[in-house]
Order: sequence, then C-alpha cells, then structure tokens
Amino acid sequence: STDRTWKKASLLILGLILAATGLALLIALAATAAPAAPDDARQACVFDPVGADGFVYDLFRDYAVQAREWGYDLDIRAYTDEAVAANDLKAGKCDMAVLSGVRTRQFVKFAGSLDMAGGLQRYADLRKAIGAMSGPKAAPLMRANGYEVAGVVPLGKVFLFARDRAHLASLDKLAGKRIAILEYDRASRLITEEAGASPVPASIASLGPLFNNGSADLTYAPAIAYAPLELGQGVRPDGGMADFVLAMLSGQIVIHRDRFDADFGARSRAWVFDTLFDTTLARARKAENALDDDLWVAVSEQQTTQYRAMFRRVREQLWREEWYSHRMQRLLKKIRCAGDAGLAECSQESEGGTVY
Repeated sequence: STDRTWKKASLLILGLILAATGLALLIALAATAAPAAPDDARQACVFDPVGADGFVYDLFRDYAVQAREWGYDLDIRAYTDEAVAANDLKAGKCDMAVLSGVRTRQFVKFAGSLDMAGGLQRYADLRKAIGAMSGPKAAPLMRANGYEVAGVVPLGKVFLFARDRAHLASLDKLAGKRIAILEYDRASRLITEEAGASPVPASIASLGPLFNNGSADLTYAPAIAYAPLELGQGVRPDGGMADFVLAMLSGQIVIHRDRFDADFGARSRAWVFDTLFDTTLARARKAENALDDDLWVAVSEQQTTQYRAMFRRVREQLWREEWYSHRMQRLLKKIRCAGDAGLAECSQESEGGTVY
C-alpha cells in the first residue's frame, strides 16, 4: 500500500514537471514568433508645411514601408513647424527626423551645406552632388556628433519673389527693400545686406504672411511652397519671380546613429537616391511648371553675372567663417565648373582654390 502511494506521488510530481516544462517551452516559442518587439519601433518626425496632407509626408510613407523590410517599424508624426521637429530630434524625442538641408547643417554640416546660397543651379548638377553624398566614399562625411544623414532628396530650385516686379529689374533695385529671410540662415542675411536690402527675420511658417501682408517687399521659396505659403496673395497683381536660381532646397533624413544598425545609414542613403530622387524631382518640376508664365521675370546675362559675383563673395566670407563645410563647398564648385568651364570662379582662388 505504501509502495502504491509512493508510485502515485512520483507520477504526479513527474507530470507536474513535464507540464511546467511544456509551458515554459510554449512561452519561449511564442516570444520567438512575436511579429515585432518594442525595440523595433522608432519615432519618425517629418516636417511638412502642410502637415500629414503634404507631399513630403506622403513621400515618407513609402520610406516607412521600406524601413519595415529593414526591421524597423516607423511611427510617423507630422510637424508643421520645422524648429519644433529639430528640437524634438535634439531632445531625443525623435529617433529620426525629415528636415530641410538648411536646418540639417546644425546636425551634419557637410550634408546641410548642400543647400548653400548659389551652390547649384541645375538639376543635373544636383543629381551628381546627391549621388556622391549617397555613395560609400562619402559615408564618413555624412556622420557627425552622434547624428547621420540617412537620405537626401531634391525639393526644388529656390527663386526670389517680389510684390512689385519692378524690384527685380536689376540688382540695384533691391537696395532699401525689405526681404523676408529665414532667421537661422546666416547666408540669407549676408546676401540681403550685400544687396543693400534690409532682412526681415522669419520662420518658414511666417515667411508667407510677412510677404503677403506687405511687411516684406520680397522673399524666396521653392515652387513647391508657392501654394502652401499662399504666396500668390503677395505676388498678385503687380509682382513676379526672378528667373534665377538662388539655391537648391533639399529634404534630408537625420537619425540618431546609436538607435539604428551600424549599416542602416548607408543602406538608407542608397535606397533613397535610387528610389526617391526621380519621384521627388518630378514633383518639384511639376510645381515649377504649374506657375503662370506671366509671373516669371527674365534675368539678363549681365544681372546673372552680378548675382553670381555677389553670391561668390558671400560664400567666400562664409568659407572664412567656416559656416559651411569646406568639403561641400569644394565639391559644389567642382561640379559647377564641370558643367560650365567658362565661369569666372573656375580660375579664381575662391572657396579653396582654382579648379582649372
């Protein structure tokens, strides 16, 4: 009787052990099969003046789909204030952010310097520059201070808009005028002062209203911002836009390096260039072509030469101040001269030396 009782107890204990082992195994298998761990989630802060209805935000949705293939689930948050998005990135609230190149300069100087004043004027040249930035040789330059630029797209040529088209007749006509500029962009301030005009500091959100209500006589923007900023209110009925490219605007994906795999940045840059460059450029061109023909004010060859000389003087001052990346300044000068060897600057010592 005692033996039978002992055997029953032994079998009961063995059964409990096997059950516990099976439960532990099931828990382990379930954990392994979980579709997404919390560590895979990342916060993406996307600046778009229009918010979640804007084309930059819409474009980033495609990027988020690709990011899932790389093992990251991006929670996208739209920002209509770029300063807030940049500050949230600094504060660590965002794992990545989509910002303009001008704003990116504070995180990664080389990449952010792409949008420099008078840097490039042709899309073919911009393709060369972004292609070089997206390649493996530029990888060390795309990282700085714990940040990395993981993708660059073109957002269009930047033009000068005036409430009175007569102000665009010559460089001298800008003297004494008020120009709304981005308050954090030193290059814009220097160019405005070089032209003898008065800068009116603004954010991207206030740039349009200041121009539209007459607080500023002129301002600058890419064509994709014409409708969102409602610049037509200030341009019509007597204004226009100069047919001269002041700069190229880019959109850049900035990440905290320690929150992604070591090869994420390089993989992302290559994918963005190969997949999104042409799509984004097509949107920029479409916005430019949508502007009414009567808005454009032709810029003479003499004016073009004067504008380029003024921009060169400002870039040379910023070279001495190390405001822009010297590597990017040299790269863009070489690209400009490769596209037009007849430019006066190609044989000048400006921005690090002659090209020819």
